Amino acid sequence: MQESFLIFITKISLYPTIVFTGLVMFVTLYWLVSLLGMVDMDAVDIGDAGGESTDLTTPGFVSGLLLKFGLYGVPLIIILSLISLIGWLLSYFYTSFLHQNFDTGILYYVFGTGALIFVLVVSMWLTGIIISPIRKNIAKIPKRNASSNIGKIAVVRTLSVTDKHGEAELNDGGAGLILKIRSDNNDGDDVLKQGDKVMLVEYLNEANTYRVAPVKDK
Repeated sequence: MQESFLIFITKISLYPTIVFTGLVMFVTLYWLVSLLGMVDMDAVDIGDAGGESTDLTTPGFVSGLLLKFGLYGVPLIIILSLISLIGWLLSYFYTSFLHQNFDTGILYYVFGTGALIFVLVVSMWLTGIIISPIRKNIAKIPKRNASSNIGKIAVVRTLSVTDKHGEAELNDGGAGLILKIRSDNNDGDDVLKQGDKVMLVEYLNEANTYRVAPVKDK
Protein backbone atom coordinates (compact mmCIF):
# COMPACT_ATOMS: atom_id res chain seq x y z
CA MET A 1 0.00 0.00 0.00
CA GLN A 2 2.75 2.41 0.98
CA GLU A 3 4.74 1.51 -2.13
CA SER A 4 1.71 2.14 -4.37
CA PHE A 5 1.15 5.51 -2.70
CA LEU A 6 4.78 6.49 -3.28
CA ILE A 7 4.51 5.48 -6.94
CA PHE A 8 1.35 7.59 -7.25
CA ILE A 9 3.05 10.62 -5.67
CA THR A 10 6.02 10.17 -8.01
CA LYS A 11 3.80 10.06 -11.10
CA ILE A 12 1.82 13.19 -10.22
CA SER A 13 5.11 14.99 -9.56
CA LEU A 14 6.53 14.22 -13.00
CA TYR A 15 6.44 16.66 -15.91
CA PRO A 16 3.95 17.47 -17.39
CA THR A 17 1.50 16.10 -14.78
CA ILE A 18 3.06 18.33 -12.11
CA VAL A 19 1.61 21.39 -13.92
CA PHE A 20 -1.95 20.13 -13.52
CA THR A 21 -1.23 18.85 -10.02
CA GLY A 22 -0.35 22.42 -9.11
CA LEU A 23 -3.55 23.71 -10.72
CA VAL A 24 -5.66 21.16 -8.83
CA MET A 25 -4.04 22.23 -5.56
CA PHE A 26 -4.70 25.88 -6.41
CA VAL A 27 -8.40 25.45 -7.20
CA THR A 28 -8.85 23.23 -4.14
CA LEU A 29 -7.36 25.96 -1.96
CA TYR A 30 -9.54 28.55 -3.70
CA TRP A 31 -12.69 26.54 -3.00
CA LEU A 32 -11.70 26.23 0.66
CA VAL A 33 -11.10 29.96 1.15
CA SER A 34 -14.28 30.69 -0.79
CA LEU A 35 -16.28 28.52 1.59
CA LEU A 36 -14.73 30.47 4.45
CA GLY A 37 -15.93 33.70 2.82
CA MET A 38 -12.48 35.07 2.00
CA VAL A 39 -13.13 35.50 -1.73
CA ASP A 40 -16.12 35.66 -4.03
CA MET A 41 -16.66 33.95 -7.37
CA ASP A 42 -17.14 36.20 -10.38
CA ALA A 43 -18.40 34.94 -13.74
CA VAL A 44 -16.11 35.23 -16.73
CA ASP A 45 -17.23 38.16 -18.85
CA ILE A 46 -15.37 38.47 -22.13
CA GLY A 47 -17.86 40.83 -23.70
CA ASP A 48 -18.56 40.82 -27.41
CA ALA A 49 -15.61 38.98 -28.80
CA GLY A 50 -16.70 39.74 -32.34
CA GLY A 51 -14.81 42.97 -32.29
CA GLU A 52 -11.84 41.75 -30.29
CA SER A 53 -8.40 41.60 -31.77
CA THR A 54 -6.72 38.22 -32.11
CA ASP A 55 -3.25 39.69 -31.85
CA LEU A 56 -1.12 37.52 -29.56
CA THR A 57 0.13 40.63 -27.80
CA THR A 58 -3.30 41.92 -26.82
CA PRO A 59 -5.91 40.77 -24.29
CA GLY A 60 -8.25 40.22 -27.25
CA PHE A 61 -6.43 36.99 -28.08
CA VAL A 62 -7.30 35.55 -24.67
CA SER A 63 -10.93 36.64 -25.06
CA GLY A 64 -11.09 35.05 -28.50
CA LEU A 65 -9.58 31.83 -27.17
CA LEU A 66 -12.11 31.64 -24.33
CA LEU A 67 -14.94 32.30 -26.76
CA LYS A 68 -13.68 29.67 -29.19
CA PHE A 69 -13.79 26.96 -26.52
CA GLY A 70 -17.00 28.27 -24.95
CA LEU A 71 -15.26 29.11 -21.67
CA TYR A 72 -17.49 31.95 -20.46
CA GLY A 73 -20.78 32.65 -18.75
CA VAL A 74 -20.04 30.67 -15.58
CA PRO A 75 -17.79 31.43 -12.59
CA LEU A 76 -14.12 31.34 -13.55
CA ILE A 77 -13.26 28.98 -10.70
CA ILE A 78 -15.63 26.34 -12.15
CA ILE A 79 -13.88 26.60 -15.52
CA LEU A 80 -10.43 26.33 -13.92
CA SER A 81 -11.56 23.43 -11.77
CA LEU A 82 -12.80 21.42 -14.76
CA ILE A 83 -9.73 22.18 -16.87
CA SER A 84 -7.47 21.23 -13.96
CA LEU A 85 -9.22 17.95 -13.17
CA ILE A 86 -9.56 16.82 -16.79
CA GLY A 87 -6.00 17.87 -17.57
CA TRP A 88 -4.70 16.11 -14.47
CA LEU A 89 -6.40 12.82 -15.39
CA LEU A 90 -5.23 12.90 -19.00
CA SER A 91 -1.65 13.85 -18.14
CA TYR A 92 -1.59 11.21 -15.39
CA PHE A 93 -2.49 8.51 -17.91
CA TYR A 94 0.13 9.88 -20.29
CA THR A 95 2.77 9.79 -17.57
CA SER A 96 1.76 6.26 -16.54
CA PHE A 97 1.67 4.61 -19.96
CA LEU A 98 3.70 6.67 -22.43
CA HIS A 99 6.04 9.11 -20.73
CA GLN A 100 7.84 6.32 -18.89
CA ASN A 101 9.37 5.26 -22.21
CA PHE A 102 11.59 8.35 -22.18
CA ASP A 103 14.43 9.09 -19.83
CA THR A 104 15.25 12.50 -18.36
CA GLY A 105 16.99 13.62 -21.56
CA ILE A 106 15.79 16.15 -24.11
CA LEU A 107 13.12 13.81 -25.50
CA TYR A 108 11.57 13.68 -22.04
CA TYR A 109 10.86 17.41 -22.11
CA VAL A 110 10.11 17.65 -25.84
CA PHE A 111 7.40 14.98 -25.70
CA GLY A 112 6.31 16.21 -22.27
CA THR A 113 5.76 19.74 -23.57
CA GLY A 114 3.89 18.42 -26.59
CA ALA A 115 1.68 16.35 -24.32
CA LEU A 116 1.10 19.34 -22.05
CA ILE A 117 -0.15 21.48 -24.94
CA PHE A 118 -2.30 18.65 -26.33
CA VAL A 119 -3.83 17.85 -22.93
CA LEU A 120 -4.51 21.53 -22.24
CA VAL A 121 -6.34 21.97 -25.55
CA VAL A 122 -8.39 18.79 -25.04
CA SER A 123 -9.20 19.84 -21.46
CA MET A 124 -10.43 23.25 -22.59
CA TRP A 125 -12.50 21.66 -25.36
CA LEU A 126 -14.12 19.15 -22.99
CA THR A 127 -14.71 21.84 -20.38
CA GLY A 128 -16.50 23.97 -22.97
CA ILE A 129 -18.78 21.04 -23.79
CA ILE A 130 -19.53 20.36 -20.12
CA ILE A 131 -20.39 23.95 -19.20
CA SER A 132 -22.42 24.66 -22.34
CA PRO A 133 -25.76 23.48 -20.86
CA ILE A 134 -24.89 25.17 -17.55
CA ARG A 135 -24.25 28.47 -19.32
CA LYS A 136 -27.54 28.21 -21.22
CA ASN A 137 -29.50 27.49 -18.04
CA ILE A 138 -27.87 30.40 -16.22
CA ALA A 139 -28.82 32.71 -19.09
CA LYS A 140 -32.45 31.57 -18.79
CA ILE A 141 -32.68 32.34 -15.07
CA PRO A 142 -35.00 35.35 -14.78
CA LYS A 143 -33.63 38.40 -12.98
CA ARG A 144 -37.02 39.91 -12.30
CA ASN A 145 -36.60 39.30 -8.55
CA ALA A 146 -33.37 41.31 -8.44
CA SER A 147 -35.08 44.68 -8.10
CA SER A 148 -37.47 43.30 -5.48
CA ASN A 149 -34.49 42.76 -3.16
CA ILE A 150 -33.79 46.50 -3.02
CA GLY A 151 -34.21 47.75 0.54
CA LYS A 152 -33.66 44.35 2.12
CA ILE A 153 -30.99 43.63 4.73
CA ALA A 154 -28.21 41.14 4.03
CA VAL A 155 -25.14 39.98 5.97
CA VAL A 156 -21.61 40.26 4.56
CA ARG A 157 -19.95 36.85 4.15
CA THR A 158 -16.60 37.86 2.67
CA LEU A 159 -13.76 39.26 4.79
CA SER A 160 -14.31 42.69 3.28
CA VAL A 161 -16.36 44.52 0.66
CA THR A 162 -14.87 46.90 -1.89
CA ASP A 163 -15.92 48.44 -5.18
CA LYS A 164 -14.48 45.36 -6.91
CA HIS A 165 -15.47 42.38 -4.78
CA GLY A 166 -17.72 41.20 -1.99
CA GLU A 167 -20.55 38.82 -1.20
CA ALA A 168 -23.48 38.88 1.19
CA GLU A 169 -26.10 36.36 2.27
CA LEU A 170 -29.73 37.33 2.06
CA ASN A 171 -32.32 35.41 4.06
CA ASP A 172 -35.09 34.66 1.59
CA GLY A 173 -37.00 32.32 3.86
CA GLY A 174 -35.36 29.29 2.27
CA ALA A 175 -31.77 28.19 1.84
CA GLY A 176 -30.66 31.81 1.52
CA LEU A 177 -29.22 33.74 -1.42
CA ILE A 178 -25.56 34.53 -1.98
CA LEU A 179 -25.38 37.92 -3.70
CA LYS A 180 -22.45 39.80 -5.17
CA ILE A 181 -22.20 43.22 -3.58
CA ARG A 182 -20.09 46.35 -4.01
CA SER A 183 -19.38 49.29 -1.73
CA ASP A 184 -17.64 52.62 -2.21
CA ASN A 185 -16.75 52.80 1.50
CA ASN A 186 -13.18 51.54 1.38
CA ASP A 187 -11.50 53.74 3.98
CA GLY A 188 -11.56 54.21 7.73
CA ASP A 189 -14.21 52.78 10.00
CA ASP A 190 -16.78 52.53 7.19
CA VAL A 191 -15.07 49.51 5.60
CA LEU A 192 -17.55 46.65 5.53
CA LYS A 193 -16.35 43.36 6.96
CA GLN A 194 -17.62 39.85 7.52
CA GLY A 195 -20.75 39.75 9.66
CA ASP A 196 -21.77 43.37 9.02
CA LYS A 197 -25.34 44.09 8.02
CA VAL A 198 -25.89 45.97 4.78
CA MET A 199 -28.89 47.31 2.90
CA LEU A 200 -29.25 46.57 -0.80
CA VAL A 201 -29.71 50.04 -2.25
CA GLU A 202 -29.19 49.56 -6.00
CA TYR A 203 -29.03 46.69 -8.48
CA LEU A 204 -26.35 46.98 -11.16
CA ASN A 205 -27.84 44.97 -13.99
CA GLU A 206 -24.81 44.70 -16.27
CA ALA A 207 -22.52 43.53 -13.47
CA ASN A 208 -25.26 41.47 -11.76
CA THR A 209 -24.26 43.00 -8.41
CA TYR A 210 -25.83 45.13 -5.71
CA ARG A 211 -24.54 48.40 -4.36
CA VAL A 212 -24.92 48.36 -0.61
CA ALA A 213 -24.91 50.71 2.35
CA PRO A 214 -23.93 49.83 5.91
CA VAL A 215 -26.65 49.29 8.50
CA LYS A 216 -25.73 50.53 11.93
CA ASP A 217 -27.01 48.52 14.88
CA LYS A 218 -28.99 50.67 17.27
